[in-house]
Amino acid sequence: MSETPGGSGLVLREMTLADLDQVEAIDQASFPTPWPKQAFHYELTRNQNALCWVAEWVEPNHPPVLVAAIVVWLILDEAHISTLAVHPGYRQRGIAQRLLAKVLLACAQAGAAQAYLEVRANNHPAQSLYRKFGFEAVGMRKGYYQDTGEDAVLMTLSHFDPVKLAELVEGG
Repeated sequence: MSETPGGSGLVLREMTLADLDQVEAIDQASFPTPWPKQAFHYELTRNQNALCWVAEWVEPNHPPVLVAAIVVWLILDEAHISTLAVHPGYRQRGIAQRLLAKVLLACAQAGAAQAYLEVRANNHPAQSLYRKFGFEAVGMRKGYYQDTGEDAVLMTLSHFDPVKLAELVEGG
């Protein structure tokens, strides 16, 4: 766990079945068309290529609060970030950065050489986060999001820098 002022901290760990209700609630609060709980269940129990992680916010004298979740598919030497969500009340604290860095580092250790994702064209905060990792916009998927008809920006990370990822895990 890394500590922040006041003794609070963030715990990054693999997702468990016990997390699914909270993960679903975060996804519902984050997206117009959230994943159903059964989709996360499938990723945890049936998809051998899925890395499913969560972030917990811990404060002294309080139970941990699950605040973020990510699912990444590791396909051969590529990592596909399929979903990343942070509870609205915990955004702007570097949680998404640290969770994404932790999982990308795990992907690199498992043999991934590059990563890609789709992000809503109007989600500029997410695009900014991905650019911090070295992702570049390489294309547009017209009408990708069926719920709104919105376009997706296709972003790729052509190589992993484990040193930089380790720094980002720590909040650097």
